[in-house]
Amino acid sequence: MSEIPKALQDFKPTEASARTELQKRRDRWFRFLCLAVGCSSVAILFLLLVSIAYQGTSSLNSNFLSASHDPENPAQAGMYPSIVGSVILCVLCAITSLPIGVAAAIYLEEFQPRNRWLKRFHGLVQLNIANLAGVPSVVYGLLGLTLFVYMFQLFGKLEQNQVSGVDFWGVQRYYQFVAVDDLSVIMVPLGESREPTLKIQTPRPAFDTLLVPIDLHVWDPATPRPSDPEVLRRTVRKGDVGAAVEIYSWYYFRLPFGPSLLAAALTLSLVILPIVVIASQEALRAVPSSLREASAGMGATRWQTTQQVTLPAALPGVMTGAILAMGRAIGEAAPVFVVLGGNIAKRSGPEHLMDSCVTMPILIFAWADNPVEQYRQLAAAAIIVLVALLLVMNSFAIYLRGRT
Repeated sequence: MSEIPKALQDFKPTEASARTELQKRRDRWFRFLCLAVGCSSVAILFLLLVSIAYQGTSSLNSNFLSASHDPENPAQAGMYPSIVGSVILCVLCAITSLPIGVAAAIYLEEFQPRNRWLKRFHGLVQLNIANLAGVPSVVYGLLGLTLFVYMFQLFGKLEQNQVSGVDFWGVQRYYQFVAVDDLSVIMVPLGESREPTLKIQTPRPAFDTLLVPIDLHVWDPATPRPSDPEVLRRTVRKGDVGAAVEIYSWYYFRLPFGPSLLAAALTLSLVILPIVVIASQEALRAVPSSLREASAGMGATRWQTTQQVTLPAALPGVMTGAILAMGRAIGEAAPVFVVLGGNIAKRSGPEHLMDSCVTMPILIFAWADNPVEQYRQLAAAAIIVLVALLLVMNSFAIYLRGRT
C-alpha cells in the first residue's frame, strides 16, 4: 500500500468548510447587492412616473390632444402639432436609417473582404461605427446643421425668415388677388416673371383657391359694376396689385434643405445609425455558422445564403435593434433643437418635406422651462403622452418581430 501524499496528510476539513462558507456568504451579499440596485432603479422610475402622473393627469383631455400651443391661454394649450411632427419625423427617420444600417451590417458581417487594403478599410469602418455610437447627440445636431440645413452654403446663403436656395419640384407660384366681392381669392400664374407684385390690366389665365381654372374678368371702375354674383367671384378691379405667393406640395424639394422636416429626419438618422448597425451585426453573429455552411454545401451563393438563410434567422434581433433605435429617436431633443430651433408656435403638423415642425421633446422642454406653473403641468401631461406613444410604437414593433 502506497504512502498517503503529504498534501493529503496536511489537509484540514475545517479550513475547506470555512472557505466554502465564506464563498457562499460572498455570493449571498453579491445577490443582495444586485437585487438592491435593481429594486432601487425600479423604485426611482416608479416614483418619477407617479410624480409625472400626479402633475399631468389633470391636464389630459381631448382638447389637449387636439389643440396647439397657446402662449396667452395655457388652459387651452395642446400638443397636437408636436404629436404629428414627432410621428412623421420618426417615420422618415426609419425609412432612411433602417435600410442603410441593416445593409451596412450585412456587408460588415457577411461580405468581409480578403484583399489586404479592403480589410483595412473594413476595419476602419467598423472602428468608426463603434466610436460614433458614443458621440453626444448635440454633435450630430451641429453636423446636421452644417450638412443638411446649410449644405456648406453651396446652394446660396440662407437668410433669416426667407426661403432661399434652388427649388427642384413641388412648388407652384401665383399672384394672389382679391375678387370684387371681397370674399373670393383669385390666383394668377407667375409664369416666367419673377417680380414680387403684378398690376392687373387685362384678363389672364387664372385659378380659384382650389386651383380650378376660371375665366378671369377685369372690371374697370369707370364702367358699371357687374351684378351677377358668379361673375363677381371671378372679377378683379383694373389696376389692382397682387402679391406673389407660393403653394407647396407635400413632396416639395429644394437645396439646401434649410431648417426643415427632412433635415431633422436625416440628422436623427445619423444619431441612430450606429445603434442599428451594431445591433444588426450582433444579430447576424448570433446565427449559427452551421446554417451558412449547410447553405453553401447545397450550392448557394453568398448572397443567396444571406438573403434566404442568415437574414431571416437574424430578423428578430434586427427588429430589437430597430426598436431601441426608434425609441431613442422619438425622445431626442438636442439635435432637433439645433436643426429646427425652439419655435413651438405652430398650429399644425408639417405640410411638406421642407416645412418646419414641432416635436414632443422640444415642446416638453419649452413648457418645463416656462415660469408659469400651468405650463409645467402641461409638460408633465406631454411626458405621459410621449411615454404612451413610445409604448404603442414598441408594442407594434414587438408584435411584428413575433410574426417574423
